[in-house]
Amino acid sequence: MAPESASAPYDRGRFEHWIDLDGDGCNTRYEVLIDESTSPVTVSGRCTLTGGTWVSPYDGLIAYSPADIEIDHVIPLAEAWRSGASEWTDARRKAFANDLDVPYALTAASSVSNQSKSDKDPAKWLPTNSAFTCEYVTSWALVKYRWTLTVDPMELAAIQAILSGECGAASITLPTVVEAMAVHPVTPTTFTDVSAGMSFRDEIMWLADRGISTGWADGTFRPYAPVTRDAMAAFMYRLAGSPDFTIPTSSPFLDVPTNYQFYKEISWLATQGITTGWPVSGGQEFRPWNFITRDAMAAFLYRYAGSPAYTPSGSSPFSDLRSTSSFYTEIRWLAARGISTGSDIGYGCRNYEPFGNVKRDAMAAFMYRATVGGTTPVAEGTCSPPAPPMKPTPPVEPTGTYISGYVSPGAFCKKENAGWYGRSKTGVLMRCTTSSSDSRLRWRAV
Repeated sequence: MAPESASAPYDRGRFEHWIDLDGDGCNTRYEVLIDESTSPVTVSGRCTLTGGTWVSPYDGLIAYSPADIEIDHVIPLAEAWRSGASEWTDARRKAFANDLDVPYALTAASSVSNQSKSDKDPAKWLPTNSAFTCEYVTSWALVKYRWTLTVDPMELAAIQAILSGECGAASITLPTVVEAMAVHPVTPTTFTDVSAGMSFRDEIMWLADRGISTGWADGTFRPYAPVTRDAMAAFMYRLAGSPDFTIPTSSPFLDVPTNYQFYKEISWLATQGITTGWPVSGGQEFRPWNFITRDAMAAFLYRYAGSPAYTPSGSSPFSDLRSTSSFYTEIRWLAARGISTGSDIGYGCRNYEPFGNVKRDAMAAFMYRATVGGTTPVAEGTCSPPAPPMKPTPPVEPTGTYISGYVSPGAFCKKENAGWYGRSKTGVLMRCTTSSSDSRLRWRAV
């Protein structure tokens, strides 16, 4: 028992989740959904779920779509942080956040209960379904025991009162305690071209700290360099946790030989259905040296997330994205989750630049937000540019005879040209006429 404390402010990003630990295409969230569905679930593609029924044990609410159910960490990540996890390595926090080795560390729950619970312990929150209270509090205690997390005095009192009171005597099997992972001195990653205050600096360092990108041998990250498709494959494979999988003996792409530098990563991308390449005579091409465009990046991240059910509503939030555009749904999904907000072009208008190349700093931001959580979602268009300025009405040309060629202002003109019109080289309308102070014919401005 110990009071809650932490050596640093809570950082949800230090608990990397969800990951595909076994490399079967389904990350931790989907593994829980498959396991806890009360009706058969069909898994297709890269873990797209069809069918399934989920009953939230916290309140009895029923969901028929993965989009309508959340996965709850029985010990909330913030609670774990205050109970000792702030001192853990990132690897141990990652293992905790994706713990599938016991059936009670993660559970499918309604968003209503999940948000109501937040980071509260049993002294402050219990399921509204009282029939589940004993199982919930028992699971809480077992997970804390398994991960050697502390309990504060009020939390302990609540657990003891519930388990020794209404729950009565029960026999339980203690789980295997997860031993603390050895901590090795780590030199923080630094890049000579990534400085404090620059855009996406934190996202770049997050990428580096997790080994997704190590930069170049000269110590640079090159944030403004475009990302090639083969490098993108490597980044996504590492983002998934570098899962074990059976590497195909023959390449899925004509232009990627089996001895290619990133053959494993590219073939993994293909086996997960994240990329299909281009159809050509005799097979498919991956085009590894091409730069990846922003629309293709959206498609990769959407498929990486399991191609979740999503139907865009309302108008496009981007001025340069129409409903007929390639990867329209994938880009709208990215925007709705705040993974990409595009660029502000004024008057509430935004551009996505779908055919622009993805730069390395933006790639870091995309991956960070896809894993940790996005910024403010961009759901639909709010573009209201001002009306274009009215073009001035051109002056009405006087009716009369016009001399061909240019005339010189103030020059004498012939008697036979009296009353005629002409233009100076600068476009000023002139007329051959006299004035009240000069009876001679001259070209004078009208």
